[in-house]
Amino acid sequence: MKKYNIIGFAGGTASGKTTLASKLFNYYGENNSIIINQDSYYKDQSILSHEERTIINYDHPDAIDIKLLSNNLKALINGKIINKPFYDHKTHTRDINFDAVYPKKIIIVEGTLVFHFKQLTDLMSLKIFIHSSEKTRFKRRIERDIIDRGRTSSSVHKQYIDTVYPMHQKFIEPTRSFADIEISGEENIKTVTKKIISLINSTINKEN
Repeated sequence: MKKYNIIGFAGGTASGKTTLASKLFNYYGENNSIIINQDSYYKDQSILSHEERTIINYDHPDAIDIKLLSNNLKALINGKIINKPFYDHKTHTRDINFDAVYPKKIIIVEGTLVFHFKQLTDLMSLKIFIHSSEKTRFKRRIERDIIDRGRTSSSVHKQYIDTVYPMHQKFIEPTRSFADIEISGEENIKTVTKKIISLINSTINKEN
């Protein structure tokens, strides 16, 4: 019987992963679920200057501190508390503070590259790929990065063309085949959320 279940959400940038993860967290509640975001686990770049940090390809798997993320997830499913890092997208580096995270029955792991790493997919009870069209993802990415991350329109466009799109084609799109199920990130959010809740409950009941 599994006391803790990792539910993985992967998909392209701005496909709807974070929104759906938040909906699930609200449904199951903080006593039964937690969210672990891939974005919290970018490698610590504090030794680099701000200029050096801005040219790093953050859409490449090498940008992720996979050892820390993997170890943290293993600790959670073994009932241990972890110190989850904070990442500041405006300064492009890890914050000095950490967030103490307690293990919960449902551990939601979301990020563009979480299916790329076998050491992560091996831990997952259910793998869900969120697919949205490139046009939709591009529009959402621009809105998010300008409003939430303080970027300029020109810098977002350049990053998307230079790294986001090619890295999606090379590293993210191939992981669709690793998913147990694929969900559209452009469907009605309530309908999609209900569908995913049903999948999660069914998976947990089977494994328990």
